[in-house]
Formats: sequence, structure tokens, C-alpha cells
Amino acid sequence: MLKLPVMTPHTAAKHLLLKRYLDRWFPILGKGDRSINYIDGFAGPGEYQDGEEGSPQVAIGAAKAHVDRGTLAPDVQIDFTFVEADPHSAENLRSKLSALTLPPSFTWSVVPGEFAEVIGAELDQIERSGTALAPTFAFVDPFGFSGIPLDLMARILRYPKCEVFVNVMVEFINRFLEHPNEQVVAHFPQTFGTDEVLEIPSRLGDRVAAILALYRSQLGTLARYVGRFDMHGRRDRKTYSLFFASNHPRGFEKMKEAMWSVDKAQGSRFSDADPGESYAFELFPFWPLWDQLLARFAGQRVPMEDVERFVVEETDFLPTHARTIFKECERKGDLVAESAPGYRRPPGTYKSDRVFIGFPSRDVRRGLF
Repeated sequence: MLKLPVMTPHTAAKHLLLKRYLDRWFPILGKGDRSINYIDGFAGPGEYQDGEEGSPQVAIGAAKAHVDRGTLAPDVQIDFTFVEADPHSAENLRSKLSALTLPPSFTWSVVPGEFAEVIGAELDQIERSGTALAPTFAFVDPFGFSGIPLDLMARILRYPKCEVFVNVMVEFINRFLEHPNEQVVAHFPQTFGTDEVLEIPSRLGDRVAAILALYRSQLGTLARYVGRFDMHGRRDRKTYSLFFASNHPRGFEKMKEAMWSVDKAQGSRFSDADPGESYAFELFPFWPLWDQLLARFAGQRVPMEDVERFVVEETDFLPTHARTIFKECERKGDLVAESAPGYRRPPGTYKSDRVFIGFPSRDVRRGLF
């Protein structure tokens, strides 16, 4: 008999984060590509105990909303693949999806089996045929730490415009890293792509931080851009972390936007202990970004587009945060914004390709330089 899971606040936040990224991802890909893939590697039954929808409906709903609004062309083919190992959950999900009315350009399939085996076999076929994988977003959301080998993430990320969003269950990993059963421990080198993970218990320091740092480092060997969003349980203990990996700066920026839309204070966490949306108490919570900007650009005159690139690729913040800081600094006379020749700049605006930022040689806010 199928037992439906309970929708926790952090699961709802995870679905919200997924939705807000896909709200940005589908129309961007749809402008230049006629075929898009969405993969859910641990799709679940498609519903929760109180009737909430599962992640498959979240993804389909995000794409359908764009078609309905005309922000995604109706001829863009979107293939949704939902992998689910439990046969009862797979059948329940199939029933739920069959009841949906979808655009003719959408196709979906519920594939019974293990994520690594199913997607690995698909990639084998693609590689044998010599074709390329269409732009793909892979949502990998296991309950546990097995069945998500890093080499499979590498195979997906090898193709252009392919991204992975992976749930690393750090609480479970930390608990079982020294398990006496060798078959249990054997999963960790596969998940992390290195035996180094087995050395963490013997080291001094924060084990959870070391586990997350290692996984991020390993993903960083596969993708240029890696982001992380932490989920905390009822006691505010870190339960799992969602890692996003992409080789495209715009995709990375859009995921950071989605993260900041869920956590408005830090852009990086959600806790069941405080399930309301986070807000910073100070008027400008982005001043740590100012320190990073000055460390990189103090005393320089820099094109705004170079500033934006630095913020997206080298910090946890967004260009909009930099603009918030610049507006306040310019108001106080602590920063100079210059227009490109022939461009009349509206006050307090910083157009990417039309404005230069003149940074002070020291931290005028706190006198740190």
C-alpha cells in the first residue's frame, strides 16, 4: 500500500525554489532551442498527504504557464522524464499526470527504475548514436545518499546547456560516514567521486562543513558555476543542501535570483524553525558585497558590465544588490558613476553597457582601507 509523504516547510521551500528557477529557465531556453529536456530523478508519487502536488507537477506547471502567457513558443518541444524506483509511487504519479491537460508540444513519461541506471542507459544510447543531448535540467532529489554517482553528473554536464540540481543529504551522510557495513560506506566515494570523503571523520573541525565543501569542490571540476542552498529542519539543524551546477553564467545568475527570492536575507538557506520568508533587519543587508567590490576594484574606474560579471561569478550576491549599494553611495557622494559618451543617465541607474563606476580607494563607509 502506498504511503504518501508529509509536506514539510522545507520541502515546500524546495519546490518554490525549483519553480522560481524554472520560471526563468524555460523561456530563456525556449528562445533559442526547439527541444528541451526536464529530468526528475526521484520523482515520487506526485502528491503529499494533504493533497499538495509533487515536484513533477511543479515543473510541468512552470512550463505550461509560460505557454499560456505566450512567453514560451507553443512549438518548443519539452520532454519530461520522471524516474521513480518504487512501482506504487510510479503508478500513482502516472495517474496524476494523466489527468493533466497539457500543450501538444509537451511529452512526459514515468520510468520505473533507479535514476543512475535509467539515465545512464539513455546517455549510453546517445553516445553510441553520436548525437548530442538537448538542453537539459536534471533535478536529482534522493532521500538518502546512494544512487547519485558523481560520474553521472559529469556525463550530463558534459553537454552544452545542461544543468543539474542535486540534493545532498548531509545529515544522513554525516551519520553514516563511519558505518560498520562496508556496503553502506561504499556509496560515498561514488557519490563524491573520490575516496577523500572517507578521510573526513579522521580530521579535526566541522564535519558537515567539510562534507559540503568537498562536494562543492568536486562539482566545481565538472561545471564552471556551482551554487548551494541549505535546508534546515525543525530544530534548525542542517538537513540537506541543494547544489546547482551549470556552465552558463546566465543560468547561474537566474538560479541565484531564485535563491534570493526564497531567502531575502542571505540567498542561501531556509529553516523549518522559522518557516516565514527571511528578511534582513538592516536597511541595506548587502554591505558585505561592498567589501568584496572594494577588495577587487578599489581606486579603479570599471565598466558596469565588468562589475556585474564579478558579482555573479565571484560572490554570493546579485547585480541588483550592487545597484542598491551604488545608489546609496552615490547619494552620499562616496562613489562616482560616469555615463558613456552620448548617453544621458537617469539618476540612480547603472546600465550595464553605458555606465562606468569610479570606486573610492578606501572603504568610505567603515574606514577599513
